[in-house]
Amino acid sequence: MVDRFLARFGEEIAVLHSKLSMGERYDEWQKIQKGQAKIVIGARSAIFAPVRNLGILIIDEEHDMSYKSDTTPRYNAKDLAKYIAEKNACPLILGSATPDIESFYEAKETKKSNLYRLTKRAGEADLPEISIVDLRKELALGNKSMLSFSLQEEIQKNLKDKKQTILFLNRRGYSTFLMCRDCGHTFKCKNCNISLTYHKFENKLKCHYCGFEQNVPQTCEECGSAKVKYFGTGTQKLEEEIRELFPTASMLRMDIDTVSKKNSHEQILNQFKNENIDILIGTQMVVKGHHFPNVTLVGVISADGILNLEDFRAPERTFQTLVQVARKGWKRRTR
Repeated sequence: MVDRFLARFGEEIAVLHSKLSMGERYDEWQKIQKGQAKIVIGARSAIFAPVRNLGILIIDEEHDMSYKSDTTPRYNAKDLAKYIAEKNACPLILGSATPDIESFYEAKETKKSNLYRLTKRAGEADLPEISIVDLRKELALGNKSMLSFSLQEEIQKNLKDKKQTILFLNRRGYSTFLMCRDCGHTFKCKNCNISLTYHKFENKLKCHYCGFEQNVPQTCEECGSAKVKYFGTGTQKLEEEIRELFPTASMLRMDIDTVSKKNSHEQILNQFKNENIDILIGTQMVVKGHHFPNVTLVGVISADGILNLEDFRAPERTFQTLVQVARKGWKRRTR
């Protein structure tokens, strides 16, 4: 988004997000406060920017859960945006292809806001072809891979045609949980009571909520059995399987574990786009409004896995995620 706005509006832009250093954040803040920046682009905290003479507020991908802060101070950037827009008598635009159900209801039923529909895709692009593959049937045919036969064929075809592929799996790590085969005990975070995820490269069990981590146990902490096994699939395991299936393909993995360093997010995306990397594997980061002209195939691995999240809105989140994925290119293989 920053690249697109810089190309159109030049240096009148300020950017605010958590990856900036304190000095960089101060410089951007001063630029806004002095009126040198006419446009502010940022993540959730940018809602506090000291903009003068505010003319319009835009919340892009307004359905995203990240607009709610789960740390102190707790706030919802959308609620603050509504308050600020009202105080400044300026319009507020909530944009999304899959709007939050409350926002959609408010616009369609209560008429508290106006509903505007975009009936065509940018550049007159066609909607993608979507295939749903039932892996139960594939398992009966002897396919024990995470990838369906048809997805493997499409990836191979893309490699032959020098086209790019994105594989989306909404689980990072190697295996999603560790369980004792004798007593059924699952190893959980001592702080959050959430299943710990196995990270093979660090050989650690990690909590993706609070950051707690521990060494991998050799025996069950409940019954003492040595039959402790890994279950579930994460992006690390998917990367390992892809390398085995397509040894000549170049690939990148993009998740929290690979973008922890400053500017690593942009570096991975630029490398994928500019160096024509064959396959990009990642979590939701890889389907967040990017534009890759050479991507002609997107595979969603274990598409129904998101339904099992401990969230009463899991069906809504699943629908939003899959529709967002389906908007990113031309051919699709979802499963």
